[in-house]
Amino acid sequence: MERIVIVGTTGSGKTTLAQQLAAKLGLTNIDLDDLHHMPNWQERPVDDFRRLLTEAIQAEKWVVAGNYAKRAQDITWPKADTLIWLDVPFWPNFWQLFRRTFKRAYTGEMICNGNKETLGKQFFTKDSILWWFLKTWHKNRKRYNAVFTKSADYPHLTLIRLRSHRQSREFLEKL
Repeated sequence: MERIVIVGTTGSGKTTLAQQLAAKLGLTNIDLDDLHHMPNWQERPVDDFRRLLTEAIQAEKWVVAGNYAKRAQDITWPKADTLIWLDVPFWPNFWQLFRRTFKRAYTGEMICNGNKETLGKQFFTKDSILWWFLKTWHKNRKRYNAVFTKSADYPHLTLIRLRSHRQSREFLEKL
């Protein structure tokens, strides 16, 4: 495992697992959210995002955390050797995201190029990360289930499906 892509619905633990894998295996950690979001939650233009990602994966060994299927998959998956899907069930995933979002909003923790989550924006608007979770959980599950069901379509990838945070911890411990 030298070039890893981690996918899963928002709040499933992609960033945390990527940080842990990077530290344990000596990989460059690439978070797609950091490449996508500019200050003030502005979206980076697609061409710039793709250029930055292409440059980032020039490293010999890396781990990429994030979905961005239409913007990143054609760049990262062909060069990856491992695809990890964090297939966390709906309610554990939702509550983890809810707690994380509330904590970040309360503490003012900076993420993604100096951005901050706020109670108003993250809980009560159409831009809410909780709303995003509700819109994408089933869609992501269907998409990645199809990938793992048709594994012959990706013969160069080792496919790893982790269905809980406990499985993620056990996976890391065994490395």
